[in-house]
Amino acid sequence: MKVGYICSNTYTDRRAWTSFTPARGLYDAALGQQALAEALEQARAADALGFDYLTVSEHHATPLMCTPNASIMAGALTQIARSAALAWLGPIVSINNPVRVAEEIAMLDQMTGGRLVVFLLRGTPNELGVYNNIDPSQSKAITQEASLLIRKALTDTEPFAWKGEHFDFPRVSVWPGPTQQPHPPLYASGMSRDSVLFAARNRFRLAISFYPRPMVAELTGLYRDECALAGWTPSGDDVLYRAFISVGETDAEAAELGARFMPRAEPASKPNPDVGPGFGAMQFCGSPDTVVGQIEEFQRATGAGVLDLAFGAGGIGQQATLRSLRRFAERVLPKIRQL
Repeated sequence: MKVGYICSNTYTDRRAWTSFTPARGLYDAALGQQALAEALEQARAADALGFDYLTVSEHHATPLMCTPNASIMAGALTQIARSAALAWLGPIVSINNPVRVAEEIAMLDQMTGGRLVVFLLRGTPNELGVYNNIDPSQSKAITQEASLLIRKALTDTEPFAWKGEHFDFPRVSVWPGPTQQPHPPLYASGMSRDSVLFAARNRFRLAISFYPRPMVAELTGLYRDECALAGWTPSGDDVLYRAFISVGETDAEAAELGARFMPRAEPASKPNPDVGPGFGAMQFCGSPDTVVGQIEEFQRATGAGVLDLAFGAGGIGQQATLRSLRRFAERVLPKIRQL
């Protein structure tokens, strides 16, 4: 099993957590600089501790991930990572120019020397109006066409024209040229049955975020079945799961960290562990031995071979987050490597 650390650049002042899109005037530059420095310190620690990936993700108008242009953060991480690969998980392709996204992927692949993986995101509903008011009913089709265009742009060695339902480019020729052949590993969303079918039929890897285990197991089972019908067999690396995690010295300590990990104006109600998205709660939480058991059970049910983990979303604090990160690397990661 491979593991990534999510470099979230979370703005931690609870006063900013008044809504999903708080006012810009709530931002304090000094606190923002501190949050960025802490995120980069965590990334350096994760790289030194043997994590496989340092991860960045694009999100807009939210203190949870202050990375509206995640390629900038990814570029910074290329100068930090000494052994870890870079995972851009990922650009929101429904609202961006897909040729520009392909160019940024190509450049990051060059900067990492071929140590890049990418998840082509659709984005959350509130993000569809960030630039050009995407029709929500069209966002899935736009994302899927963009994903196919991006892959072709990263694969073809000659210029080509693209004329589709949503994009029209008379000449596409992406530079820098290829570093990884034919292109960096590309994940597509597995957050719905339709998305799973698209990924399997078009031979994309699959990424699922924050869903509870029964839902992940159902979707990954569908993915493998559909891959078989399409004539190919995914490996463990082809299934990625993004989750929140807290590793305490004891279960009680981990529960206390989990109770305060995400800053918000009001405490979140605990989601049902078997239905619905688990955003706002820990997917893995406990002592090192407890977390090993949770991950083993999750892997048996889902077959996921890559975990993309957020160790702190601001409420835990820097030193507690670093301790959790180290406990995982030293006492959990060696035991799940063989999964």
